[in-house]
Amino acid sequence: MRRSVTIVLTAILACAGWLSASSAPARAAAGDGTPGDPNISFVGRWNRTNASAYVPYWAGAYLRAGFTGRTVKLRQRNTVDLWASIDGKPFTAVKGSGTINLTPAPLAAGNHTLIVSYRQVAGSYTGDAVFQGLTLDAGATTFRAPARSKLVEFIGDSITAGTTSSQLAVTGYGFKTGEQLGYDHTQIAIGGMCLSETTDGCWAQETRYWMSSGGQAGTDQWDFTRYTPDAVVINLGTNDKSHGVGGADFQARYTTFLTRIRATFPTTKIFALRTFIGRYAAETQAAVRARAAAGDSRVFYVDTTGWLPADGLSDSVHPNDKGHQAVADRLAPILGARTAGATAAPCATPVATTAAATPVKVWMAGDSTMMNASSCPIGWGSQFASYLTTDATVQNSAVGGRSIQTWLYEGNVTGAKNAAGECVLSSTAYSSRWTAMLNGFRSGDHLIVQFGINDGDSACPRHVGTARFKELLGVMASAAKARGVKPVLVTPVAAITCSGGTAVGNRGFVAETRDAAAANGVPVIDLHARSVALYNSLRLCPNNGDYTTGAVGAFFCNDHTHFEAAGAKQIAGLIATALREQNLPLAAYLR
Repeated sequence: MRRSVTIVLTAILACAGWLSASSAPARAAAGDGTPGDPNISFVGRWNRTNASAYVPYWAGAYLRAGFTGRTVKLRQRNTVDLWASIDGKPFTAVKGSGTINLTPAPLAAGNHTLIVSYRQVAGSYTGDAVFQGLTLDAGATTFRAPARSKLVEFIGDSITAGTTSSQLAVTGYGFKTGEQLGYDHTQIAIGGMCLSETTDGCWAQETRYWMSSGGQAGTDQWDFTRYTPDAVVINLGTNDKSHGVGGADFQARYTTFLTRIRATFPTTKIFALRTFIGRYAAETQAAVRARAAAGDSRVFYVDTTGWLPADGLSDSVHPNDKGHQAVADRLAPILGARTAGATAAPCATPVATTAAATPVKVWMAGDSTMMNASSCPIGWGSQFASYLTTDATVQNSAVGGRSIQTWLYEGNVTGAKNAAGECVLSSTAYSSRWTAMLNGFRSGDHLIVQFGINDGDSACPRHVGTARFKELLGVMASAAKARGVKPVLVTPVAAITCSGGTAVGNRGFVAETRDAAAANGVPVIDLHARSVALYNSLRLCPNNGDYTTGAVGAFFCNDHTHFEAAGAKQIAGLIATALREQNLPLAAYLR
């Protein structure tokens, strides 16, 4: 029976800028690309008192918009550094003033999306981050980009601002975590900040968080009715130590800060991170316990021990790009699990529409961790249908032991390598399973692809290099999109590997899957990070290597990789949760 699906769209973005109560700018015409165009969403703390020039404050503030036509240009007052992403592709660095062409190579005609984030004006950098509008092709207009259902605010110092990473705030863990979850995000951070006011003048979040610009452009207070985050993530304490703040003093100030955040956002989930180098870890945890003892059940301490890889720092304190990504991979599943089902921000206006669910097919391609089976090993794909309504049917074509190349070219991958180190194909004819998919795809269907476990084999025919891996994911994504099918790429599910009492990541091709998704403008579910977080929540570590008994035995086959039915069911549940949290189209068919 066809079921009605209620889709709720929230307008968090519409209220994410700063307006003076006495001097609100006049509303521009929808679609004209001016700063007041309601189709342009301003995320973070923006000064919008001047109707013709909007100014972002703090780190990582950005604008989002959809536009038609083939080109888009920014109108800037003076020289500034910024980063732009069109149609979900990786951010590109741009520096300029006046009219800045973001599309020197015109796009294909049609609908496009744009995100622009300006370099934070702080420290020695004095760029002019003043947005004066978009210029589009003749006859083209803006349109409202798809709404994001949740908002996360990150509060911190230079680490949260992304200092020393390649694109600063854009490659910082906060920006990456938000994008990974499909949430909007703010980074209320300036380099060198402390939690505490100190006699030697450290800029303190306990006073400056409440200001519109943190004191860099006046000390006017931020209007907290402009937006309400679903989650607040605090990462403070790295700098307080060098400014002489004692442990007891820090703990008391942290407790007070948490209390003020709670008073400002009564229903928001608050996450207090252990600083990545461990400063004030005990005091931070004690502050969270104090709030819990006071009856606050929505504040959580997050132990970040071991999150940064050995090569994840650019100096003794600041994460590099790899470090920020590692943090995002660990933090995103935690936030996603805790914010699932969170209510919309009070300033958002829910708009409910009802539409009949059109029957669709969900096509699946992968290896043994996804394949159908009635006994161990049981792939999570065999359990996925239980999370869907009867309007969606599953065609699971995952096969054990396959890399992406042997799955696509079954029987045509030889045991020899070419000069580039890739396995030689005897024929480029596709396998019968991929051919059947291509012939069976119908517009509106969905494709879920997960490879990367067998692809790291050093020997042919299973071996696949990283560039070839991304290329073949692109082949599958492009073929699906060309037929009106909605592809989702999935990072490889983790095996159970323990470092003491903590489950840790252990798969390759995780970054490559994300890169392929970004390059092809398709969503990615980080099942690798989500599965590691699940193992930790189930306390599957430490273990002695015996996969036949206890919680580990109930989850895994007699190895560290494959699943019993109960484990496969929970892994499939992670996919369902991700679909819902990331607002992906297939979520409309979840039970």
